[in-house]
Amino acid sequence: METTGAEFRLRPDVSMAETDYGLVLLDGRNGEYWQLNDTAAQIVQRLLDGHSPDEVVRFLVSEYEVTSADAERDVAELVAGMLESGMVTR
Repeated sequence: METTGAEFRLRPDVSMAETDYGLVLLDGRNGEYWQLNDTAAQIVQRLLDGHSPDEVVRFLVSEYEVTSADAERDVAELVAGMLESGMVTR
């Protein structure tokens, strides 16, 4: 996992809305959307706020009953999926 703060940003045509269950990201170009549960929403929000993936992992380990390895895998998979979908950029 990277230790430096790579800046994550939503693409300009992606909108974000809070729901009772977390966040929804909507891609205005193609109508694709991601519904994120509360934990995934916290990961995304922290990344968008400028926290590095390693900082997000440490937060998850301190707040939830999750191992560092599991948190690192979850953050990496979410970041990879969002970058691949084009929802976020670095």
